[in-house]
Amino acid sequence: MRRIINNLKGSPTQSERGATAVITAILMVVLLAFAAIAIDVGMLYASRAQLQNGADAASLAIANKCAKGTCVQAENEVTAADFAKFNSNDQLAEFKSVTRPTSNSVNVVVSKDAANGNPVQLAFANIFGTSEADVSASATASWGPPESGTSVPWTFGKCVFDKSLTATQKAELADTGNFTGDPSGAHVLLRSDTNAVYTPECPTSAYPTGGFGWLDLEGGKCEATVDVGTGQAGSKPGNSIDNLCKPQLDGMLAKPILIPIFSSSTDKGGQHAEYTIYGFAAFQVTGWKFNPENHPDSLAPACTGNCRGFMGYFTRFVSLDEGLSLGTGPNLGGSIVRLTN
Repeated sequence: MRRIINNLKGSPTQSERGATAVITAILMVVLLAFAAIAIDVGMLYASRAQLQNGADAASLAIANKCAKGTCVQAENEVTAADFAKFNSNDQLAEFKSVTRPTSNSVNVVVSKDAANGNPVQLAFANIFGTSEADVSASATASWGPPESGTSVPWTFGKCVFDKSLTATQKAELADTGNFTGDPSGAHVLLRSDTNAVYTPECPTSAYPTGGFGWLDLEGGKCEATVDVGTGQAGSKPGNSIDNLCKPQLDGMLAKPILIPIFSSSTDKGGQHAEYTIYGFAAFQVTGWKFNPENHPDSLAPACTGNCRGFMGYFTRFVSLDEGLSLGTGPNLGGSIVRLTN
């Protein structure tokens, strides 16, 4: 009788096997759910990263155009569409909007969503009744004049820059802090030697001859720290170019550089002076003479004898240089573009 009862109860091993099977089935469902979440979340993350790249690139490209004075909404939307598409692996992303939050900023939103017929397709979320998801990204870029940072260690007077503008442009700059169109583009000679005559229309009191001056070098590099906000920069005496700057001369021919412009200077005794910085102008170097470092420019005024200085012309230029911060001061043709959101 005892043997029959024991057989009816079943063995403990068989009972444990049944419980293990149930637990395994439950855990498999949980593991599959986590796998679905991990894979689909990864897909969403990758898709959003691509969209963010597209939004960033589009906003910077549009801001660059706007900073140059060509800010047309229809063209901006074409730019946004192109960058959204080509920064997406499947090229299905589209721009959702291009707006101007302020007069000197642009916001771009790109997306992949059901409304446009291009949502992100999910691999495993179907088991929860979801097969797709909407994803979007936005970026805001701003542009304007530089305010502070590191620049080439030389400066010249606003009166020198003003000669490259028309009377209308000078009046506009005085009224609004900006001007339309480009500077004249005429090649000029910016002399740094003590034999230079004072530039016509420039003051002679405590003002460097030729309207040109070297700035104090910072950190053993060919650069100076300049801040339009504080408005002051120290000078470095000497007519010739510093040895630290000689290796950078050829690179200046490749593209315009942003140069600080001063509105006045104060004599600090001897050859030293302190400049009141007004803003930054874009200047394309086309030549120089510093003996033995010479690169003549036949379109600029002749620089003979003991003459020392740079040749070139004023222009418009948009920089992505991270060494300069965005400001709100006067725009002298040199602008910077930054992602601000």
